[in-house]
Amino acid sequence: MKEKRTAVVGAGWFGRAHIRNFDELSKLVGICDADEARLEIIRNNHQYDTVNLYKDVADLIKNEEIDAASICTPPRFIPELSKKFADAGIDILMEKPMALDIRDLKEFKKYENSIRIMPGFIELYNPVFEKLLDHLPKIGEILSITSKRVGLYPRREWQMGVILDLSIHDIYLQERVMKKEKILKAIGFKKCFKDNIHADTAFIILDFGTAIGNIESNWLTPSKFRRMYINGEIGGLMIDFISQKITLRTGVDLEGEWPETKEITYTPLRSDEPLRREINNFLYDKETIVNLDDGIRALEIALKIVNN
Repeated sequence: MKEKRTAVVGAGWFGRAHIRNFDELSKLVGICDADEARLEIIRNNHQYDTVNLYKDVADLIKNEEIDAASICTPPRFIPELSKKFADAGIDILMEKPMALDIRDLKEFKKYENSIRIMPGFIELYNPVFEKLLDHLPKIGEILSITSKRVGLYPRREWQMGVILDLSIHDIYLQERVMKKEKILKAIGFKKCFKDNIHADTAFIILDFGTAIGNIESNWLTPSKFRRMYINGEIGGLMIDFISQKITLRTGVDLEGEWPETKEITYTPLRSDEPLRREINNFLYDKETIVNLDDGIRALEIALKIVNN
């Protein structure tokens, strides 16, 4: 398979994770960031001595032959920068939430037939989530889904709150658990603690018709927590996205005064990096497991709650 020629726009902490993986999986030819200090960090890492550095995307596209690019900037810049690559016929991986205005994201529908456009929905590539999907038949019809996601990185300078930063992950994950079943209704409750603009904590309820989902997110609690609980008619599942452990709960003897259940926990012998799997899918697989329409749906739901 031909090695793709690639570029990464955005050299912040997560952009550098993209840079590392693109360098390992492809021929990374360019890195772009308007912040000279961030480029200096890359310049001092001699692993990337053969990669050209740019402060302007137009210069990057003009001077390099590129097959695919990853856009890892603050969300308000993603649509404008991505459009430059789309106009040049270059495949784009757009980090979530892809945009802050749904109209900006829907503009990319006109490029769908000419280039690959993929949202950076990293948790879909977490091996524990794939195991969860495989185990769903063991718990029967799904009754409820609960997601809890706590972070430590309030990004107010990105002009968004916790819903677009963290909750959006669990919106697309719960939709995938329900096999993209249409969300009939979405309501949310949110609180701002540090200012009057950006939500710092949120609680979201999703009505799937046959099941109810709820999502709890905040980015102030001093810990990191990423879990999902699914309850079905004959059992339940819990996954931890960080440890990549999955626990299956089923009934053994439910009659009598002391009903019995059992738990089986599967622990990976080695953990796989979701970002690496995501980038490989974007670059080389015939079909991606997530597409532009998935990104549009998730952003529409998130923005509805943000603007309520």
